[in-house]
Amino acid sequence: MPVQSVLHSLNCTFLFFSLLLSLYFLLLQNTADQVAFQVGGGLSALEQILQVVTAASSPTALPRIPYKSLCVAVNTYFSTCSCCPLNCSYVLFSNKIALLMDLLLHQLTLYVPDEDKSIFGRSVNKQVFEGFTTGLLQTTATVLGCLSPLTSESGKTENTLISSPDPKVKNSATESFNIRTQDLISYVVNMGLIDKLYGCFLSIQSPVDEHPKMSAFLQQASSLLYSMCKLCFVVTGRGSTIFDNKRQDPTGLTALLQSTDLVGVVHTLYSILLHSFSPESSSQSQEPYSPGVIQVALQGIRFLNSFALLDLSAFQTVLGAEGLSLAFRHIVSSLLWYCTQHSAEELLHEVIICVGYFTVNHPDNQVIVQSGRQPSVLQKLCQLPFQYFSHPRLIRVLFPSLISACYNNGPNKVILQQEMSCVLLATFIQDCSSNEKQCDCKTKPNASLEQLDYCELPNRFPRDQWDSALQFFLKKQDE
Repeated sequence: MPVQSVLHSLNCTFLFFSLLLSLYFLLLQNTADQVAFQVGGGLSALEQILQVVTAASSPTALPRIPYKSLCVAVNTYFSTCSCCPLNCSYVLFSNKIALLMDLLLHQLTLYVPDEDKSIFGRSVNKQVFEGFTTGLLQTTATVLGCLSPLTSESGKTENTLISSPDPKVKNSATESFNIRTQDLISYVVNMGLIDKLYGCFLSIQSPVDEHPKMSAFLQQASSLLYSMCKLCFVVTGRGSTIFDNKRQDPTGLTALLQSTDLVGVVHTLYSILLHSFSPESSSQSQEPYSPGVIQVALQGIRFLNSFALLDLSAFQTVLGAEGLSLAFRHIVSSLLWYCTQHSAEELLHEVIICVGYFTVNHPDNQVIVQSGRQPSVLQKLCQLPFQYFSHPRLIRVLFPSLISACYNNGPNKVILQQEMSCVLLATFIQDCSSNEKQCDCKTKPNASLEQLDYCELPNRFPRDQWDSALQFFLKKQDE
């Protein structure tokens, strides 16, 4: 009889696992299936399954449901929300997102002990990098990344652009979204989840190329931070320019990210990218990074850029501090070289944009990008492949960062002139100004949102300084 009972239990477990696996692949097919699963109560059922992990009070405790089944359950939750704004909006407004955050904090609390800040990250249990916690990170990042104030109205969103609210046009749906999202961000800030992630990032002291589970965790954690910054920018009443210094963040996210040195992401990037060769060298023997490491770097730099949008002054202050500035320069220098050698365009563009935000109107940070061993960060920007000086799509990525790095800085301008003509930058500014005047109608949107493309010059360099920058780059150095 006991044998039959065990066999029956194993049979049920196998059927349960197979059903979840089938659902996971089915929900990847189309949006209609995703919405139907949600409407039929599928997410509520998955919640009940996932909540069994809360019974565990120690890392060694075993949940009632097998670990692999829990991983499939959380991945099914993810597939239900992936690229489905309607389901993501439902998760937000039904407050199911709070349960996901609670589950995530529970997992992190099991493996990341409370420590004195002087030794933070040293006692992290490596089991935290296993698949279930990573699945929760991926799911929450996906939900937050898919949200938009317009989602509940149209079911559509735009992930490639950062949304900025138009203060002149408000409606109840947008207000409801903003209030709910601000409350969520404040909840995450105060619950201690980001502090736990800080410990996880600080625990990385060596390469992760051969640790795909660890790199997947870091990727999804960075993605969650990026999504939170992006949402915070949307809902906290930001103006139409990122250069507005009179900004308020009632959620507390900006202050927390600043106090944790951007959650230790820069520390992690330095540890995983600069372990096998000199940070300033361009050694031809450098082995390619694993795809997982490239994704960690991409999401990490993307998070840094999103924080620059959220609070440019705080971003420049944190990365320009004595300890982090050197690490940041090494990271950027090595990635600029690596990406041009191994065709990693998406990562390269994020790095270029990051350098621009780091240096714009900040003389001390401008010095950092031209210091160190040669070629410096500034020189490497000037030595990018010819297409970045000839193709319009690539010019709009590079030139704003060169303008930011050299404007009102004589020594940097001299370095720039050794590699290229400053007239190219002046012409670029003139072209942007002309295009802006021709498209003046776009500055008066009728919709409740205007899309902010952070590749465009107005979002990379202050509009009120274009004329003086034009004169600066046209002026001969000896005048």
